[in-house]
Amino acid sequence: MKLIGINIKSNRESKSITLRELAKKTNVSASLLSQVENGKVSPSLATLKKIADALDTTLGILVGEESKDENDPVLRESQRKVLSQEGKGVKMYVLTSKDCNKQMEPLLFELQPKASSGKKSYKHFGQEFVLVIKGTLEITLNDNIYVLKKGDSIYFNSNVPHYFRNIDKKTTEAVWVVTPPTF
Repeated sequence: MKLIGINIKSNRESKSITLRELAKKTNVSASLLSQVENGKVSPSLATLKKIADALDTTLGILVGEESKDENDPVLRESQRKVLSQEGKGVKMYVLTSKDCNKQMEPLLFELQPKASSGKKSYKHFGQEFVLVIKGTLEITLNDNIYVLKKGDSIYFNSNVPHYFRNIDKKTTEAVWVVTPPTF
């Protein structure tokens, strides 16, 4: 959590952007941004994405993704980067190595029972594909609710307001592919 805040502040300052300017660009309060930068709170995935977009960078840079040999297309399980949403029960693993030319981002989501993407729907540029590999996932697109079980998949435009949550009594896992890549 502290590393994310340090990276946000460093990136923001290198671009000579004030907290107030970043707050205006992201529609997130300057107070919350200050708490994030000082490692006092962990931003939601949606907030982190807004910050990355406003700073013209990627989520990977903000979470401290280390570079590796870009000629090696294999990413071992032990090399996966994890972005943990503390308190929400969501872990997201990056399933590919860093590549500035990739056009999609495969991720592995692990959601604890009752874990969700946040309190409300969000939207952003791009498209998403989700394949449930364990458990039961509820995805809301606009006002339509879809319940996906193991083996089910869904494809949608990310500019449609969406929200997801684990409605299973056990951990739910899903492979999530997003475009454009964010890590």
